[in-house]
Parts: sequence; structure tokens; C-alpha cells
Amino acid sequence: MLKETFLHSMHQKAGAKFTEFGGWDMPVQYTSIIEEHNAVRNSVGIFDTSHMGTFIISGENAGKFLDYVTISDMSNLPLYKARYSMLLNKQGGIKDDIIVYKFENYYMMVVNAGNLDKDFAWLNENKLDNVDIKNISKEISMMAVQGPKAVEIVSQIVDGEIASMKYFTAKDISFKGQSANFSKIARTGYTGEDGFEILISNNCAEYIWSKLVELGAKPCGLGCRDTLRLEACMPLHGHEISEEINPIDAGFIKTVFWNKDFIGKSEIEKIKDTPSKKLVAFICQNGIARAHDEVYLNDKKIGYVTSGSFSPTFKKAIGMALIDVSTDESLPIQIKVHNNLRNITIVPKPFYKRAKK
Repeated sequence: MLKETFLHSMHQKAGAKFTEFGGWDMPVQYTSIIEEHNAVRNSVGIFDTSHMGTFIISGENAGKFLDYVTISDMSNLPLYKARYSMLLNKQGGIKDDIIVYKFENYYMMVVNAGNLDKDFAWLNENKLDNVDIKNISKEISMMAVQGPKAVEIVSQIVDGEIASMKYFTAKDISFKGQSANFSKIARTGYTGEDGFEILISNNCAEYIWSKLVELGAKPCGLGCRDTLRLEACMPLHGHEISEEINPIDAGFIKTVFWNKDFIGKSEIEKIKDTPSKKLVAFICQNGIARAHDEVYLNDKKIGYVTSGSFSPTFKKAIGMALIDVSTDESLPIQIKVHNNLRNITIVPKPFYKRAKK
């Protein structure tokens, strides 16, 4: 039985098509993936991301605990700031990528939907004394409002000012005419665009979703969420990162804080200067490469595609691949697509980077 978000019936009424994702029945598109993608790039779109997991971590040793279970320095995270990080297994593989937010008396951690139960168990397994971990995922809804008009749209329904919020900051917020036990906004997202992520008590979720749509936010599904994040070269768990891939090979060495102890540190320390793989971005000629397609150089397999799709922004077939670190990227590299070798061009990451105002 697939799980459903609190907003599921609203997506049904809006005519969404659904797909299974991480054990959830999620809208994949409402109109078309390309139309929704372009709405986010050019105007504003809204996503139901309530399938994500949200944990509240508090107690005297909360910062020390987060330092140990993540690759980041969380004890010194400034108030109302957010930090992208990862949970590693003891072998140095990536259990999940996460965002941690610092509030006045606690931290908030958002984890991926398919890893929610696994992450919660892992955190409790490694919990320190004087630390409390609460899973509030079922009590709240989460939605992402993304695009160049996100500030204009969201500002109309909040009490207070949000336009001056910096990227990767968060704050407690109230919504006009609504009373919520839990109500937060963060200037974060997974699309490469400006925007906000809203975390709100379920009793207010339908009103806020409806109001944002009424104000012009286009409902968007997981289909364009994937093409948007791929253009921005943001990783997807199970693709660019997984328990079999370490943060060094995946290209996240700059995310690691080496001046502290953390789970998996001893393993990735051994390879921090000698990775075996590298994550590259590519454009594929005469075909769309998909995840798991094999990458070749001179008839020798050198890696595999982690993600691939048609780019609505650039109208090209793009993707990312994990290949041998020693590969000369100027040589003729090919991908086997439906048993046919297709030429690719490796290009700098990301494909898309929004212009800063």
C-alpha cells in the first residue's frame, strides 16, 4: 500500500498523474513535464514535497551528536542557517544527503522520502546521551515554491518580510489568517532556481497550497523536479549518491569538515587524495542516455550513467555519469544506449546556473 501525502486528494482533483516514489503515491505531472519545467524556470511552480522526512533534534548534546553523524560542523551552525550535509555508513558510503537547519532550541533535519525510516533508525542507533530525536513527518506538510517570481507570490501570504532572506537561511513564520503549531520557511530548493520551502502543520496545508496556486504558482510534479535538478547537477539518492558511493568519488569533498570525528571518516580519509571515480556532466548525441547505461572509452567500460534526460531548457539530451577518475575527458567517450554506442561531450557542471540579481 503506497503512502499518500496530506495533499494527495487535491492533486487528484487537479488531474495529476501519479507514480510510485520512495513508497509514496506522488504526482509526476499535471499538464506536461516540459510545461511545468518551463514554469519554474520562467515564473513560479509549486511542489508537494511532504513525502520528505522531518526530524527535530534537541537536547544538551544535539550539536555534538550531529557533528558525529554528519560530515559537517553542525555545533557551530549559526542560528537560522541551513547546511547541506550527508549521513555516512561506517564504510564511508552515503546513507543519505540531508539539510540541517538551526533554530533557537533545536535543529531540524530534512531527509529523503525513501530513507526516512532507515535514517531515523540510524540516528537513534548512534544517539548520544541528552539528545532527543522526534519524527514529526506525519504532523506536517512540506511544499516548495520555486522560480523567479517565488518571492512575489509567497510574500502575499506571509506575515512579515521574506525578500531579504539569504540563500540557505530559515525562519519561523506565520501565514495570514492561519494558526499553525508548526510553521517555518527556508530559502532552499532542489531546482536551481530561487525560491522557498515551506513546512507547515497539516491543518493549514490545503489553504496555503490553494492560495499559492490561486496567486499564480503552477502545480508541478516529480517529472520536472527531476529535469530541473539534473540541469542544476544536484544529486539524487540512489543515482549520483548511494551507500555504495562515497562523498569523495561523488565530488563532495568540499562538503566534508575534516577537523572533527564522524561516522565513516576513517574510511574516506584513506581516499580523500586518491578518488577512484569522478562524477561528470555530459551532452549525448543522437539519443537520450538513462541511468545505468554503460560508458565506454575505446571499447573499455569506464563507468555508468547515474541520471539522464532531455533538457527542456537547452533542448538537448543531458546527463551525469560516474567514470574512472583517470579518464581523459577530451577523448571520444561513448554511452551504450539501447545497444547502440552514442557519442557524448563532457561539459562543466552545472548545465544551468541562474543569474544572480
